[in-house]
Order: sequence, then C-alpha cells, then structure tokens
Amino acid sequence: MGRPAIRAGILTAWLIVGVGGIPQAAGQDLPEGSAYQPSTPARAVSTYDRDQETPKAPATPAPAVDPYPQGPSTERFLLGDFFGARPTWEDRGLSFFTSFTQFEQGVASGGLEQAFRWGGKFDMLAHVDSGKAGLWEGGTFDLFAESRLGQSIDGFAGVYSPTNLAMFFPVPDAQITAITGLKFTQAITERSGIFFGKLNALNGDREKFLKYPLTSRFWNGAFNFNMALDRYPYSTLGAGGYSTPIDGTDLAFLVLDSHNAPTTSGFENLGRNGVFMYAEAKQKIELFGLPGKHVFAGLFGTGSFTDLAPASFITLPYTLTPSPKKAGTWTVLWNFEQRLIADPDDPDRGLGLYVQLGLGDGNPNPVRGFASAALCGNSPIPGRDGDLLGVGWYGLGLSSYAKDQWPGARNENGVELFYNMRIRPGCHLTPDLQFIRPGLAPVDEAVVFGLRMKLDF
Repeated sequence: MGRPAIRAGILTAWLIVGVGGIPQAAGQDLPEGSAYQPSTPARAVSTYDRDQETPKAPATPAPAVDPYPQGPSTERFLLGDFFGARPTWEDRGLSFFTSFTQFEQGVASGGLEQAFRWGGKFDMLAHVDSGKAGLWEGGTFDLFAESRLGQSIDGFAGVYSPTNLAMFFPVPDAQITAITGLKFTQAITERSGIFFGKLNALNGDREKFLKYPLTSRFWNGAFNFNMALDRYPYSTLGAGGYSTPIDGTDLAFLVLDSHNAPTTSGFENLGRNGVFMYAEAKQKIELFGLPGKHVFAGLFGTGSFTDLAPASFITLPYTLTPSPKKAGTWTVLWNFEQRLIADPDDPDRGLGLYVQLGLGDGNPNPVRGFASAALCGNSPIPGRDGDLLGVGWYGLGLSSYAKDQWPGARNENGVELFYNMRIRPGCHLTPDLQFIRPGLAPVDEAVVFGLRMKLDF
C-alpha cells in the first residue's frame, strides 16, 4: 500500500466519496449538564456531526449520563439511517456503529528518517440496551473491535509520544484484528451503577466511541490521553463503580488487572502481578457564565514492575540490560477544560481550552511529569461552520533516573495543528501538522505531516 500509485488511487477514491453538498453546520459540544443557556433560542434544525472535535480530558472507563438516550442523530453517518434500519435497531435496544479511517503520514524533515507510510483503522462498536431489548432495566453491553492495517511512522520520528495514537493500537506495527472491549454496565440508581468486563481505556463504550473517537481530532497521543498514565492498561479485565452524589460532581473507582491484554482474553495473567486501582472525581464549573470541568484522578499499582519499562502509551529506548523490579507505582493528574466562546444562537458551537497535567513516580513509571494545553473549536471561515480546528502544545518529562540509564534521553515537547473538514455527513478530511523535539538526542526536530480520511457508516 505504500507505493505512490496506490496511494494516489486511495486519495482519489476519498475525493470521489466526498463529492456532494456541504451544508452549513456546527460542531462543538458543551460539557454535559452545563448551566449555560443561550440568550436567544437555538436553531431548530442542525446538521452538524456532534462531538467530532475535542480531546478527551481524562480517558477512563467510568460511564456518564447517556448523551444519546434516543440514539445518535442519523445525520452524522454516511449512510444516514441505513435505509430505515438504524432507528428500528435503536428501538429494539441494539446500536451498531462502524468507521473506516485511512492515514497518509510521514516525517518531512528531521527525525531519524524521512519517509511516508499508509495506515488504516477499522473500528466497530455494538451496544445493547437491556431495557429496550425487553430483558431488564438499566443494563447495557458494549463490544468494541478494531483492525489495524499498514504502518506508522513513529520509528522514523524518534519520539516518545505516538504521532498517531489511533495507529498505536491494538498493537503497534502489526496487521491485526482484536476485540479490545467487552463491557457490561448496570445502573443501581439514577445516580450510581457498576461495570465490569474487558475494559478499553479509550473506545470501549458508546459514549467514548461516538463522542471522543481517536480518529476525529488531534492525532498525537499527548492530546488524547494524559501521558503520565503510561502504566494504565489500554485493554484489560477490570470492574468498578460510579456515582454522582452531588449535582455537577461525578465519582468513579475501578480495579484493573496490571497486564495489558488487547489481543487475548486477559484471564491467562489475571491477578499474577497485583492490580491497578484508579479513582477519579469530575467537578463541573461555570466561569464567567461559560461551562467548564475539573478532573482530579490517581492511579496506584500494587504489583512489582520492571524499572522504567514502558507500559501502554509511549515508546522508550530499548535496553538489553536486565532491570530489577520495583514494587508499587503511582500517578496523579489534574485535567481542566473550559469553554472560552459559546455561540449565543447555538451553544453547541464555540471554542474551548483543554489542559492536562500529570505527575508520575519516575520509577518504575519513566514519566516524571507531563503537561499539555490545546485550543479546539469551530472554524471561523464563513460557510464552513461544520469544520473544526485545533492547536496544542505538550511537554513530556522523563525522570532523572531514566535519563541516567539511557544516554541521550531528554525531555520531549511538540506542537500540533489540525483542520477537520466536513466534506459531507459522515465524511471528514483532516490535514495535520506536527513540530516535535524528539526525546532522543541528538535527533533533529521532526516535522510530521499527515492526511486523514474518516468515514462513519
């Protein structure tokens, strides 16, 4: 797939699929439960694709209030209501969503090597509502499967934080299909519930799959996940509970197996090296009449871990020297999001600020500190209300112990800009540009360019 002629054919096919009308649209969601009210009535009809824009502040398995109680709008899919079948499925408790995303990405200058590669992701999520299915009230099942095709370019860039997090899973640099999420949730009351199964940290239920897909916003992992949580397993067995005891506050606690198991059931290593315990509190706020949210969370691992060995989300230099194990690991984080501009005629449109801060133990977690800040919102270009754009900066700091062990290791920082063009409902084309100072010295600063086409069916 990497040959120029084939890549040209793929891009041509993208444009053919995308030909059609481009209705005026909006695109950015307010946080759930915001007290913000528009000064004038919102437009009665909207054709935007909801929730295609913003980086997920904390990516945790804890569920929230269903943002699509009647099912998501069929206007966000390329096939609409799927010839009338989708509303019928929703009424009977079954939701089925698929997307296919193609990437052409490369290192234009700097890094370890200048090269471009093609990659693709096919994602599928099936969601069952037990109440609508005529079984019992309050239960939901979510099954998430993903296929990875082609190659990524992180080995060329020489970076710690993946330049395309979507292509980092389920396994980097492998042609593979895997079920990485199989989750059951049961509401106990209107404000509390439990969940268990094989938990996917990023895409494992309908809320995250539709609202914060990895293939719809920033590419770099630093703007999709708090990288201080590198020890957090991407896909593993776990269980937990959630509660909203105070209006505007969400609490969650979960216990996870310490082994990352995206391509297996997870039972083969269950409990062999302790567990991870994760606790999180989200507090909604209002600043100058605009909605926002604070998130405070902590992760603690009870097992013994190889010193400085990376876990799920970053790539570090490989060492042949056997490392001793160290008992216990911890990470704390604070994430913040705040709407800066909200359209008084349509509160779903505007501009938001997203900040992530994290602190790790430095050993065995090699990440000592992490910070990112991003602006993301609707395009100001007339007639392009459905387009979304973002710019962000991140800094990833290794521990002093890690720098001593790996000559040439240094802190990494980078900037990313993207522009998500809505070609038609369910079809988005996104050019992306990243400037990164890699964490390996003396590797030169890398300029990474990419083009993404995402189709939602």
